[in-house]
Amino acid sequence: MPTANVRKNVGAVIESGKADGLSREFTKFWLGQSVSMLGNQFTQLALPIAAAVTLHANALQMGLLGAIRFAPAILVGFPAGVWLDRTRRKPALVISQAMSAAALATIPAAALLNLLSIEQLYVVAFLAGVSATVQAIAQTAILPTIAGRERLVEANSRMQASLTVSTLLGPGAAGAAIQALTAPIAIVFDAASFVVGSLTSAWTRAVESVSAPSGRRPAAEAIEGQAWLWRQPLVRAISLTILINNGGGNVTFAVFILYFVTRAGLTPAQLGLIFAVSGFSSLVGARISGPLVKRGWLGRVMAVGAGLVVLGQSGALIAAYAPPRYAFAILMAFSVVTGCSLMVYNVNQQSIRQAVTPDRMLGRVQSGIVVLVAVAQVAGSLLGGAIGQVAGLRTAIAVGVVITLTSALPSIFSQLRTLRAVPAPVS
Repeated sequence: MPTANVRKNVGAVIESGKADGLSREFTKFWLGQSVSMLGNQFTQLALPIAAAVTLHANALQMGLLGAIRFAPAILVGFPAGVWLDRTRRKPALVISQAMSAAALATIPAAALLNLLSIEQLYVVAFLAGVSATVQAIAQTAILPTIAGRERLVEANSRMQASLTVSTLLGPGAAGAAIQALTAPIAIVFDAASFVVGSLTSAWTRAVESVSAPSGRRPAAEAIEGQAWLWRQPLVRAISLTILINNGGGNVTFAVFILYFVTRAGLTPAQLGLIFAVSGFSSLVGARISGPLVKRGWLGRVMAVGAGLVVLGQSGALIAAYAPPRYAFAILMAFSVVTGCSLMVYNVNQQSIRQAVTPDRMLGRVQSGIVVLVAVAQVAGSLLGGAIGQVAGLRTAIAVGVVITLTSALPSIFSQLRTLRAVPAPVS
């Protein structure tokens, strides 16, 4: 039965963490973040549905909501990266997750009081975006400390496996919860998951060494991190792929739910299944990636993975122009390709970036990537909303897919494809 298989997958993920010899502290940290990942699936689906269905937002408002969600990374990403290279990262994780919980909890509360408005969604999206930016940088920067640099591949595999399990269980559960409780009320599950993430981060022991002040201005240190990001060829190729893919992807996603729910007639439960099948297929990606990399095929795995990601993402365009009765089946089929290839690419790109980046610069380099991706996400969301309002929702989806298709090129035509294994860690 499917439930039994999911239980086996969850159990296998936990047991594999033990088998890899990862520490008890990492296990505590990982399990807490895993709960938070699961909760994120509710907001990822519920927030835009609350805007589109509950509040009847138009394409411009949907694009603006997406832009506001990602804009905080542009404003606080660089300062946060410099700050997190100068201080302990664990307290930042604890506080940022608690802030996310508090902000998200206001949505179901307002809905119960019949006070929910699009303006409130904008404010919550901004506050949650600030917290998510700090959390993303701190989580990546602290992982080598908790897991050990020599076990980064195993640790990142566990984190990616948790993301997989969350995409297996989360979207289907979120779709059902939204249909049963409405989108605003379903967000309470994500608020609760952030509470768990914050508490387990506080519970995890991490021996962090704080770098001595460099005597330079924060702006100079942020520029140093950015310069290193673009100077290091492997990190540069990965960053360009992520940057372009997020830009094009958000042009599409700005109007994705608005089109497929209000025009193609998909239900929240069906949307949940589309996202969930991507999670199931990523288990296949996790299975095939490790053995291929162990054979010395890391470069080829990265290049093929990048190509298959954009192939899978093109399914939105095909589904948008197909008869509405076929949209669900088409999106399901292409989600299989996307989920499998994303797992293959992400596990390895994260390990490569962490291995070749000196510890003293992890926060700044990660913040640089976060800020660049946020710029692409904001621009993509605004562009998608504007095109959708002026030229139509399907035109916006087409433009987004075309941009996304080019994102594989930096990974394919770079030194990445020549790698046989993850480079030796840099201290």
